[in-house]
Amino acid sequence: MNEKFCFRTLGRGVLAIALVLSLAAAPAFAEQTEYEQGKLQGELDAKGQAVWILSGLLLGPIGLILPWIINPHVPGANLIGKSLEYVTGYMDGYRHEAKPKNFLYSLAGFVVWGIAATALAVSLARSADQAATSCGEGCGGGCNDVFDNWLNDACSSSCSPQLNLR
Repeated sequence: MNEKFCFRTLGRGVLAIALVLSLAAAPAFAEQTEYEQGKLQGELDAKGQAVWILSGLLLGPIGLILPWIINPHVPGANLIGKSLEYVTGYMDGYRHEAKPKNFLYSLAGFVVWGIAATALAVSLARSADQAATSCGEGCGGGCNDVFDNWLNDACSSSCSPQLNLR
């Protein structure tokens, strides 16, 4: 019984010391450096720039890479009178959050680019099919589709341009 009392007292003592040490260290963990404060504020203030839509729209897949390579413009109005550590943290936080937002704008432009490219390809394919069909009808119905009969030369070369692989 005496041994249990000793371990309980020792356990309580160790627990009390650990509690005192952790409470004494709590203010040190609660305080953030100026860099961390600036970084958090920069992340909150970060905005994407809609001009990146043009990147995806005009450059296609290449436009998706640019927002990750080019650093966004960080507004300087919030940084007047701040320390160098705060400014560095703010710029890092702003850039860290603004790049993905700029990428989303670029992605929206790329989606529009992809839809336009697909529509153009479908339009060209339909146009070629209509030209081949009209060629077949103009040559007396001998070829309904230039692409199906390119080996047989069913239409004359005067009817429409064809593939000649001989």
